[in-house]
Amino acid sequence: MSETPRHIRTDRSLGGPSASSGGAGRTPGYGGSGGEPPRRRKKKKRTPRWLPLAVTLVFVAVVSAAVVYAAQYVSRVEESIRPEEDAESIAEEIQTLEEYKGDVVNILVCGLDYEEGRAYSNDPTSNDGMTDMIMYCQFDIKGGALRMLQIPRNSLVTTQNRTVTLSSGKTYSASNYQINSVALSNGGSIAALAEVIYDQYKLPIDYYVTIDMQALKEVVDNFGGIEVYIPHDMEFAGSFLAKGYRNLDGASAEFFVRCRHGEGYQNSDIDRLNMQRYFYAGLFKRARSMSATDILNQMPIIFNNYIRTDMDLVTLGKLAMSFLRVDSANIMLAQTPVFMGADVPYVGQTDSFAGYSCVVPDAGSIAELLNTYFRTYTGPVSAEELNLVTDDWPHGSYSTNANVQFVGQLDKEADDAILEGNTDVQGAVTTDGLPAGEAQP
Repeated sequence: MSETPRHIRTDRSLGGPSASSGGAGRTPGYGGSGGEPPRRRKKKKRTPRWLPLAVTLVFVAVVSAAVVYAAQYVSRVEESIRPEEDAESIAEEIQTLEEYKGDVVNILVCGLDYEEGRAYSNDPTSNDGMTDMIMYCQFDIKGGALRMLQIPRNSLVTTQNRTVTLSSGKTYSASNYQINSVALSNGGSIAALAEVIYDQYKLPIDYYVTIDMQALKEVVDNFGGIEVYIPHDMEFAGSFLAKGYRNLDGASAEFFVRCRHGEGYQNSDIDRLNMQRYFYAGLFKRARSMSATDILNQMPIIFNNYIRTDMDLVTLGKLAMSFLRVDSANIMLAQTPVFMGADVPYVGQTDSFAGYSCVVPDAGSIAELLNTYFRTYTGPVSAEELNLVTDDWPHGSYSTNANVQFVGQLDKEADDAILEGNTDVQGAVTTDGLPAGEAQP
């Protein structure tokens, strides 16, 4: 109730006459000699006694409902991202040093390739369940940066009896001698792969995330598509994507990230790694455009049967929100340089080891790359200290480029395509009108 404040006349209050000054006998409240009648005060409207209680009850009800919903929601998310009960944890010995925890978090992200129509198996001739996408992600929380390292899936990790021997003497199996078979060959253990990477590349690993590559289509469709810049025309087995800024549905996105044949793929998997960066840039851009609520609402869908991690929900949420604050100019991508066959500058073939196509890690170039970008908190490590198999198998003197790029650069390519009008936000299709990716490479 808003009333205009009354002006209090001090001559009738603090300075008013007292009984000792001739004021005795006056009716209290009367002033002056005229004996004016007292002014009647306006009655204040009383607040109904039930109103505060009602407001309190409504508030409690709303808060309770929110808490119940949040608890159920968190429970759903926790259930969907909870690792399998028998999943191994990353060994403490290979995690970030205690004095740097909180400043940097190192995560191993792997894409599992389950071939359609084939059961999970330990058949060395099958790619089913292999980690065909291996990315080391260093989240520099203190420096506000994200650095990602792509490791080619067919990098040679051993030349001895399908067995990787660590510096400690511990051994792990590698059915095809290559890094993408380590997890599969050891009962699906990503922890085993993490130990091999730590031993050979001397990169600490705190957590892991695995992604079912077959689920990519549904994940992208749940996002309503991802807008991606395609740097050159792509065509293989009836699927076609034109150069430009395109809105990719799930099928189109799968074709885009998996294709490794056709024009522009002279170096097969290495060129595929370079193309995948444009998808990551588009995915990051899309995530940044979403609200925190939208992202949280997607989590149960994305994580349900598709993604597994040993991170708890709190850690995952903190990293996700922190990532959204990282400027794209501070998100870096690189790949480990490898030798690819004969002694010529550019070749499309790989070396053959025991009947398997493979690439040989270039220890010298890898040491330089890691010391420059990934050892901010640990100091340099020489090529001789890496436990790579570079000298265990003949190779040429030319290796691939680390191709260091920042997402800000990739975003600019996309922005230039938009300015030029080279866009098709309605989606990309094959030449015969079917969704791109219908015919798998």
